[in-house]
Amino acid sequence: MVDGVEISILVDNEAYPPLKPEWGLSIMVESPKWKLLWDTGATPFTLRYNATQMKKSLSVDILAFSHRHWDHTGGYEAVDAKEVYSPHDPYFPIEAMSQPHAYEIHDGIYATRTLEAYGIREMGLVIDIDGYGQVLLVGCSHPGVDNIYASVIKDLGFKPRLVIGGFHLFGSPKRVVEKVISKLKLMGAEELHPIHCSGEYAKRLVQSRAAAGYIIRLP
Repeated sequence: MVDGVEISILVDNEAYPPLKPEWGLSIMVESPKWKLLWDTGATPFTLRYNATQMKKSLSVDILAFSHRHWDHTGGYEAVDAKEVYSPHDPYFPIEAMSQPHAYEIHDGIYATRTLEAYGIREMGLVIDIDGYGQVLLVGCSHPGVDNIYASVIKDLGFKPRLVIGGFHLFGSPKRVVEKVISKLKLMGAEELHPIHCSGEYAKRLVQSRAAAGYIIRLP
């Protein structure tokens, strides 16, 4: 459990000026004890540029990847990380520590069980915050953001209050988007920030303004 965090979106399809948009995802989470980067976007250039604009150093304690796709791993060379984690995937292109099951990787940071869909192995990340509860970070949610959330309940006993990242709902029928959002809320999610591959309808449905340059401070 950590005392508090600041969550900053460094790379997303949309961006607040002067940041640059890019098809990809990178989120920085800073606590009094550690600094973590979740995914690295598609290119080192955009990650470095946006980090500079937000006055964020890319020297981090922990770098964690959601899955192996280029739009989440492409900015890797811009990052100086003490520890690197990934889903349990024999085809993952970067040397990293992994486990197939849910486990605590650092104080207050938990990797979810690796789930698989369409040949892609993916994990989420849970941050446990004192006085708030949990945040669930997702990458593209190929196995389903609702399924990742359900695995957190089953394996870790948490019901994260906030979920942020790619919900993989771009191009999905409205009824499917509504069903997924409703299911997340029924399971315990209170605040949703669908970005990257989530689609505009999902963002409108939950009234989220999250994009590159967006900062959340908790608790």
